[in-house]
Amino acid sequence: MSRYHAEVVGRGIPVLFLPSGGFTGEEGRSLAEALRDEFEVHLLDLPGFGRSEGIGQVVDAKQLADWVKGYVESRRLGPVHVIAHSLGGAVALAFAVHYPEQVERLVLLDQGHKSFPRVPIKEYEVFGFAVPILSGLYRLLGPRFLEHIERKVVSDKPSSSISDDRFQVFCKQTGLPERDEIRHALDAPAKLERGGLQLLFGFYHLDVPFLMRSLQVPTLLVYADFVGLDAKEARLTKSAIIDLQRHELPITYIRLTGGHFVHWNPAFPIEQVLQFLQSQKVSGLR
Repeated sequence: MSRYHAEVVGRGIPVLFLPSGGFTGEEGRSLAEALRDEFEVHLLDLPGFGRSEGIGQVVDAKQLADWVKGYVESRRLGPVHVIAHSLGGAVALAFAVHYPEQVERLVLLDQGHKSFPRVPIKEYEVFGFAVPILSGLYRLLGPRFLEHIERKVVSDKPSSSISDDRFQVFCKQTGLPERDEIRHALDAPAKLERGGLQLLFGFYHLDVPFLMRSLQVPTLLVYADFVGLDAKEARLTKSAIIDLQRHELPITYIRLTGGHFVHWNPAFPIEQVLQFLQSQKVSGLR
């Protein structure tokens, strides 16, 4: 395992893709293929997930920002575009806020407009009930507490392919068509490694709304409205977007009807993303 693991697709202006928790950089494969003629897309594994080395200390926004900055500097990329989904979007936000001079454009995929739930049942199922307790113990006892847990949960066993039934359930719950690119990403999930729990609990304590309100770089937020999938989440999303739009932020908003994995939505506006990355102005997008 190296400090950073990334697969590079295409040639041109550098773009970092940061995936959701539980996925490797492979999650952004379809985006990379769509952009490869003009951009050099770096499909980056998150620290402690997949093949990137974990962060061996308490993780906060500055630590996350420094981690991304380290990759940019180690590859001598200079200012970059960043496209990021979910957990990866929170990492990208931290980077953009702490090092705005390093970010040309930021594309957030269903991240930044809502706070992470304090009891994340939907995200972690039954384990979600334990997250607040474990988080409190982590803050009290520090990294050694997570190291003890990791010794129990980190395994050398390779990940198994997703079954047909689980794949169909995933697509139904997320409102997605059963496409090969989705199955491929699910067949190669990010394996939890040492330091992965540091990232998860760092994210849990991250003040994402504060980071969002601190943005200085041009940002495109492509968000899911959850209409037809989850009525409660649809109401929360609508309220969060209205609240965020009250602030004068350099954000262009694109709403997609569907669920959290907006980049796999057949209606994903790849041409508008391309226009956003190419343009020096974002005012023309709606």
